[in-house]
Amino acid sequence: MNEIQKVQLNLLSQFIEVCQKHGLRYYLFGGTCLGAIRHQGFIPWDDDLDVAMPRPDFNRLMQLANEFKQPFFLQTVVTDKRYSYPYAKLRNSNTSFFEAVFSFTNMNHGIWIDIFPLDGMSKKPGATHVKSMKPYLLWFRWYFSYLGNSFHMPRMNKKFFLDILIDIITLPFFPFAIGNWNARCISRSLQTIPYDKATLVGPYLTMYFNQEALPPVVFGDGVDVMFEGMKVKAPSDYHRYLTHIFGDYMKLPPKEKQVGHHYHFGVSATKSYKDYR
Repeated sequence: MNEIQKVQLNLLSQFIEVCQKHGLRYYLFGGTCLGAIRHQGFIPWDDDLDVAMPRPDFNRLMQLANEFKQPFFLQTVVTDKRYSYPYAKLRNSNTSFFEAVFSFTNMNHGIWIDIFPLDGMSKKPGATHVKSMKPYLLWFRWYFSYLGNSFHMPRMNKKFFLDILIDIITLPFFPFAIGNWNARCISRSLQTIPYDKATLVGPYLTMYFNQEALPPVVFGDGVDVMFEGMKVKAPSDYHRYLTHIFGDYMKLPPKEKQVGHHYHFGVSATKSYKDYR
């Protein structure tokens, strides 16, 4: 493990402690679940850690933010007025990770783990996949959360005049917390199908859009797996889940794709983001 992963593992331990105390369901998710099954821990080149929770459990956790004591901080649109994601992050405030897009935003920038809600995506009997455009429309709405932040993103296309145009459009929004308001609106839209009445559930705001929709039984109450020596929960039918998302998930990707995906302007596992800035 690298230093960032050690901090994330400690955050996961704190998260699990609160979930167990209050009887909340959770699962390792995405690449973190893949890492647990294929590597029994982190994917070596991964730079984040993801967990997911059924919406009722997620909403209950949001009410337990005070259970996390310093330096741990449950970051939501309620606890951090400049935060603009409809899901949550658990951060260590004694560390620093300045994501490029949010580097100048006045919010908590500690190293984090992501906490995604699983929402109802269909209530049609016998549904096998989601045909609705809703996941794509929500993604489109979510992009507005970056207004006031995106002009700080490192430009990848190297088109100078296009970059300047983007800066001009987004800069006027910087003084306003438009992203926080937008995330609150999106969060309400995510919950229109109750989890316990859904035939397909999943996360709306991931790179796979509606492809992650699966029957609730796939997640169930979760099963124990090992992750860096810790006993943690994975989806009950993690083989079906991982196959659905990754295909032949035990096969390693090519070397050129074995990289992290978070751009940053500064990282420290030992210095608080307040001092690092």
